Amino acid sequence: MAELVRTPADTAPPKPVASYTDASFRVMGSASRLLVGPGDEALVARLRQRLDALEGLWSRFRADSEVSTVNAHAGRPVMVSPDTLRLFEHARAAWEITEGWFDPTMLDELESLGYDRTHERLDGVTGQVPALPGRAADVPPDPAASPMADLEVDLALGAVTIPAGVRFDPGGIGKGLAADLVATEAVAQGAERVLVDLGGDVRVAGPWFTSPRWPVLIADPYDIEVDLAVVSIVGGAVATSSRVRRRWRTSSGAVVHHLLDPRTRRPAETDLVSVSVHAGAAWFAEVVAKAALIGGSTVAEELVERTATAALCVTDTGEVRVFGPLDVHLVADSPGGRP
Repeated sequence: MAELVRTPADTAPPKPVASYTDASFRVMGSASRLLVGPGDEALVARLRQRLDALEGLWSRFRADSEVSTVNAHAGRPVMVSPDTLRLFEHARAAWEITEGWFDPTMLDELESLGYDRTHERLDGVTGQVPALPGRAADVPPDPAASPMADLEVDLALGAVTIPAGVRFDPGGIGKGLAADLVATEAVAQGAERVLVDLGGDVRVAGPWFTSPRWPVLIADPYDIEVDLAVVSIVGGAVATSSRVRRRWRTSSGAVVHHLLDPRTRRPAETDLVSVSVHAGAAWFAEVVAKAALIGGSTVAEELVERTATAALCVTDTGEVRVFGPLDVHLVADSPGGRP
């Protein structure tokens, strides 16, 4: 299945280089890509191994991952690697920054809806995206009611403790953080320009930031085979959250999506269909996009302004709204060919 965010197939490093290495593969359940200039196949091979290692640490579908171990010992401290410690530290910061709209402690609720296997194995649903009534954005999540309030990240000890009775879902923040780590490490190992695309989490990096820019394609959420917009970025990342990409039919026949509202711990009822965010880091773009979509248009506008990011939002009526300083060119007249 096509991704909602991707880079053009003929993308090359914007700075002239003698050569570059372009590798496409699957990791973290997603079609992925590494583009490194100057070309260095050995470096790309190391970066792919690094991504495989991070997936081994963080996948909720692997019983031996560190995230699964933390979940299996909820209520007790678990010693973890520096990478996993960083993941939980970022998740706690994301919850605080979004004032509770981002909450990764709803894995039990997600699995109860049927998302207990990789999304490729779900009874996926395509076609028309229904409009949803939405909930009042002026009733924000209650931070005191979230298990995140009791998440403990002990940097000195190198241990994580999640509250008893809940489990942690790394989801998009894990994929975004992996893109950030690999992009940074590629530059540290000599890359002049690098692009990491993990299933639509696009991160670019390099020791210099000058034009020309990297083009990032945003798909029409109503028809993801069609490009809606091109976002141009010099550095940082673009990530998209959507209630279109992962929908499935439950055992009762209901159609649900994977973005849960922390106020109800059920699939979010929101007027937004997709949100694409440009931020300095992929993990942060992921978090802001998810929180904005769950909260709806009012929350999205406020959150984008408060976090100094930029976003392209598509509503359930087909309206395209841009918040913040985003260098974007609309390719289609309107999503889904709507008037």
